[in-house]
Amino acid sequence: MRIGIIGLPRSGKTTVFNALTRGHAETGTFGGGAEVNIGSARVPDPRLDGLAEMYQPERVVHAEVTYVDMPGPPAGRDTDLFTGETVNQLQQADALLVVARAFADDAVPHPLESVDPRRDIDKVTFDLLFADIAIIDRRVARMREGAKGARAAERVVVDQDIAALERLQAGLEASTPIRATEMDDVTRRVLAGTSLLSSRPLLVALNIGEDDLPRAEEMESDIRSALSGPSVDAAAMCGRLEMEFAQMNEAEEAEMRTGLEAGESGLNMMLRLSYRILGLVSFFTHGGGEVRAWSVPSGTHAARAAGRVHTDMERGFIRAEVVSYDDLIGCGGLPEARRAGLLRQEGRDYGVQDGDVINFLFSV
Repeated sequence: MRIGIIGLPRSGKTTVFNALTRGHAETGTFGGGAEVNIGSARVPDPRLDGLAEMYQPERVVHAEVTYVDMPGPPAGRDTDLFTGETVNQLQQADALLVVARAFADDAVPHPLESVDPRRDIDKVTFDLLFADIAIIDRRVARMREGAKGARAAERVVVDQDIAALERLQAGLEASTPIRATEMDDVTRRVLAGTSLLSSRPLLVALNIGEDDLPRAEEMESDIRSALSGPSVDAAAMCGRLEMEFAQMNEAEEAEMRTGLEAGESGLNMMLRLSYRILGLVSFFTHGGGEVRAWSVPSGTHAARAAGRVHTDMERGFIRAEVVSYDDLIGCGGLPEARRAGLLRQEGRDYGVQDGDVINFLFSV
């Protein structure tokens, strides 16, 4: 899973990046360059601990999320967010994380001169729509140029595809993101070759000040009420405090969180909501001296899930031996689960469920 972090300058997005990845990227002066900050975070899952206790593997491998912190716009263009390489990077992301500033700090002036997270979210999402309009413009121009001299039957198909793109463009101009647009088969086919930013699930990190921690739930609820459409969610977190927590060991962090009543970690909140908006589930494998967690969209066919482990497994897929984590732990082991009839033999079209422990059988 790859998540692009975006937001207005001085929103604290690099601070949030450091909090989520336990990174040390420079804050304050980062921006206006061509480089991005890239880091990863392990997805905590207590079920891996249960499997490790059962199998005593040499390695326990968590699923990971890659976060990409986009650089700020060039100097003098504080609100010109999505151009050139920034769009290219975001097109590779599975979801977008908008950091919206909700803290006041006279030493860090807001580029729009006042703190208003709803306005800032609207600004960022509008710019995403505007970037998509430009992408469609370029795509349509290429299609028209390519259709010159084409046979009549080919031009009919091109005209049909252009009409579908122009309908999408009209929706974008009316502030409807691609992820909220109803599509027919033609539109889906045309979009398969076009990576539009507003098709991505959207998560908002409301970056609050430490003094606002007692109001975090209220502020979070307010922002959620302003968001609409599928695959969108929000959470409030104090980025500066979470960045400090990220540099502590687990015991120190737990003690400080309790003392400050800071609640759930920002990383855990973001990961939980990311899985929700992306519709992801986790399955587990064991063998070869390791237990490992894998993330796939809910309902992914078993053969495709096998390909996540190794391409040979998908190519030579025979069947999957599947038991739920709860059944496996409840029985005390795989032989016991087999005797209890809880170990299932599933074919290539089986839809993988959250918590499945799977052994893939294949031949190449």
